[in-house]
Amino acid sequence: MHGKKNKSQEPLGCAECRPGLQEYLDGTLEKQESLQYFLHMRDCDPCQQEHDRLQVMFGMLDALPDHEVPADFDLAILASVPYAAYRAMEPLRRERVPVYLEEAFLPGFVRSRLTRLVGLGTAAIAAALITQGEGSGYLPAVMLAGLVPEILVRLQGLGRRAVASTGRAEG
Repeated sequence: MHGKKNKSQEPLGCAECRPGLQEYLDGTLEKQESLQYFLHMRDCDPCQQEHDRLQVMFGMLDALPDHEVPADFDLAILASVPYAAYRAMEPLRRERVPVYLEEAFLPGFVRSRLTRLVGLGTAAIAAALITQGEGSGYLPAVMLAGLVPEILVRLQGLGRRAVASTGRAEG
């Protein structure tokens, strides 16, 4: 129920009340929903106690002073990490490319050399028939469809190279 309307206006149960207590304490529930939480906790000691515990905890958290992060915080953390663990985390630190530029983003059959060659052959035949004035109006579509796998693979490679070169230029 937490954060959602209870259209049936049934009384709130403990299972629905507890997950939404933070929203109730934050005051983000609508009036009718907030009233249901209030009425449930009025009659349910365990939920009221949980509410009171959360209220005390949030009050203590709000009372904590703000702290400025030291300028050398990152270096101190890295210095405390053992070198083996640091090396194991290398894949997390390496330059990432957008997911659509990852090779595996394109299905294997699109990337396969056979699909690309057949597509280029189909496009070449369609282009030859178009230039000879033979065939019908569907040949441009056939030519374009034949070129699609090669175009996708080439654009993906071009995008990866562009991302890699901007990464080197910034670094």
